[in-house]
Amino acid sequence: MILPIPLLVNLLIGLLSLAILVLASALLYRAWRKYQTIRRSVHLERTPIASSQARTAAVHHADVTIAPSPAEILSDKTVLTPLAIGLALLFFTFSGRAFVHLTVPSGNDEPKPLESGATQYLQRPDGTKIQVEIFGRPDAPTLVFTHGWGISQTEWYYAKRDLAGQFRLIFWDLPGLGKSTQPDNRDFALEKMTSDLESVLTLANGKPVVLVGHSIGGMINLTFCRLFPNRIGRDVNGIVQVDTSYTNPVTTTKNAGLSRALQKPVAEPLLHAMIWFSPLVRIMNWLSYQNGTSHMVNAKSSFAGSETWGQLDLISRYGYESPPSVVARGTLAMFHWDAKAVLPRIQVPVLILVGEQDTTTLPSASEYMQHTIPNASLERVSPSAHYGLLEQNEHFDSAIARFASACLKAGHL
Repeated sequence: MILPIPLLVNLLIGLLSLAILVLASALLYRAWRKYQTIRRSVHLERTPIASSQARTAAVHHADVTIAPSPAEILSDKTVLTPLAIGLALLFFTFSGRAFVHLTVPSGNDEPKPLESGATQYLQRPDGTKIQVEIFGRPDAPTLVFTHGWGISQTEWYYAKRDLAGQFRLIFWDLPGLGKSTQPDNRDFALEKMTSDLESVLTLANGKPVVLVGHSIGGMINLTFCRLFPNRIGRDVNGIVQVDTSYTNPVTTTKNAGLSRALQKPVAEPLLHAMIWFSPLVRIMNWLSYQNGTSHMVNAKSSFAGSETWGQLDLISRYGYESPPSVVARGTLAMFHWDAKAVLPRIQVPVLILVGEQDTTTLPSASEYMQHTIPNASLERVSPSAHYGLLEQNEHFDSAIARFASACLKAGHL
């Protein structure tokens, strides 16, 4: 999710990345123009020529045209300086990511797209086509995973790897993200996404499930409890909330006071601008990905320091893969969402997983849910931030497996 302060930071590094590319191009163009000017500037020299007639002692002089050599032109400071700076900036623009990689080690099993061979598409009344991936045995207990905002179900790589042997796993891409299309009416309210989740549950074939949601995915789970209370305890036997909030995430993030102050006068107008200028913002995000600045920001804001390069690169890549207009519309919807009233009415077991170092959604939000939901348990994981499901994947996946087995009667596995 993109909250006010991260939104400003992301736009700033995007603008800076674009400005660096423009400056590099301008300097290289200036160096080329100066090179051409000097190359065309010739001068005349008077060169003595001896007479070919032996009887005359006279010496003749001829005018000879002298042109500067390429080496002489390139040594000229008016050419060399902008050329060197321009090339350095261009190198940074397209190769900075490689230098950031040197500071973050690669892991033995980096996240990558996994295809189950059991892909389905659900056509929704509003024109959305939802892509669903199904892993595991058809007769196994079922878990339904909803990913965070601005990314896709590929963030659940480790859950697919670790849990497919025990459970039937259903993963879906939220509308407009991953391989799911946008709704025709551009409605990205959480209630709309919850109706999409309700349609995904039809693929459980009438069996009870455990809902697993990360970030906005957890918010959608809570909205499901509000909109479909009759299905809680009947079709849904348990809920897992991963690094998520129970209300407008602006109020449960680090520096919430400043974020609340920036929401309406700054963040909301900028998000509307992102919708209008989505192609330009996407280019800016791609440049910040290539030069590595997005990796540096994400390492600071989304991880706790134990991440691998592949995990960091995956989250950074979402920045330009996900349409900024979609991300902006969904973020605006989150700004006007609240689920406090439904928390005391949730009667199924709820497991809350939170990273101790999560600054996107502070652990205090998880503590509030634990105290308010009747049958909730809380696990705090460290070192872990907003993407603990990647950074501490073994811990998160084992906790989900234990909880789901208890909720769905592990004896039937």
